[in-house]
Amino acid sequence: MTDQPSSVEIPAPDRGANGEERSSFSLGQRLRQPRTLISFGIAIAIVAFAVRSLDIDLSTTWQYMRSADPVLLGLGLVVFYMTFPLRALRWRMLLANAGVPIQTGRRSWASLPALIEYIYLSWFANCIVPAKLGDAYRGYLLKHNGNVSFAATFGTIFAERLLDMIGLFGLLVLSGYLTFGAQMPEGTQIVFFFGGLLVVVIISGLAGMRWLGPQIRWVIPRRLHQVYGNFEQSALKSFIPAILPRLFAFTGAIWLLEGFRLWFVIQSLNHTGLNLTLSAIIFVALASSLLTALPITPAGLGVVEGTITAVLTLFGIAASLGGAVTLLDRLINFWSIVVFGFILYLFSRRK
Repeated sequence: MTDQPSSVEIPAPDRGANGEERSSFSLGQRLRQPRTLISFGIAIAIVAFAVRSLDIDLSTTWQYMRSADPVLLGLGLVVFYMTFPLRALRWRMLLANAGVPIQTGRRSWASLPALIEYIYLSWFANCIVPAKLGDAYRGYLLKHNGNVSFAATFGTIFAERLLDMIGLFGLLVLSGYLTFGAQMPEGTQIVFFFGGLLVVVIISGLAGMRWLGPQIRWVIPRRLHQVYGNFEQSALKSFIPAILPRLFAFTGAIWLLEGFRLWFVIQSLNHTGLNLTLSAIIFVALASSLLTALPITPAGLGVVEGTITAVLTLFGIAASLGGAVTLLDRLINFWSIVVFGFILYLFSRRK
């Protein structure tokens, strides 16, 4: 994903006796929590169920994976990692819109490399803990390094998620229509339903903040009014009309690159007779990214593998070959983040 669009669990920031936010986020402690271990157990159970129900021959899947062209897989990896600078540039625009004072300079907490590092560390966190806590970790990183309000930072992340959901779902519907026409296969309906539901929920949340701010403050504890106010102001101010075209351009480019990541993966197995149209490939890639939003397992682990393999069978692809495509793609957008993210986490001075 991958980005990962998300339904986000927003943990309240730690607060001192005077009600001010305190920086505190232990990734190691979150990893050891029972619900994290349970989520990995659920992921393993889902994968086992998918292998049995789809009748996947693991030895055949492994042979397909071994035969993949490493050069084309490498290009898929490069295309995937090209999205991070674009995400960082878009996030810096949102931070500036929200009134966060952006410092310039190579060593600034808001330099492009620093923002890329925050995003990558947050994705690493999302890959090892459930409930999209990586987004909360990104808020902590900005508070820790730039002394920016956690709530204000989370407002820009909320705005970012709204952009992602609109862009992803719009391209998903377009690619689905170009692939299937007006008659969508039954197996794809859950993808569209889940995506549409997330779009409605996030847009409703933004509209609620815009029109029902006083009512929301009335129902939340008074000690959280300042936190909510920072979050609301940051989220609403992120969408300055003058720069919306640029924000949507960045978003569209990001999700098209996600589609081309899978295109390179499929091309690496072209010798197997695997043949999908570009619109179908983009549809499958975006459906994969959408499913990472499920907070049940880290980055949709297990859910994505099972569902996307099943979706590929709708195109007449054998389950074992579909499993190879899915696992190779997840090597890029999940396991590479786990490996490189762990290395970055060990040596990062910003964590």
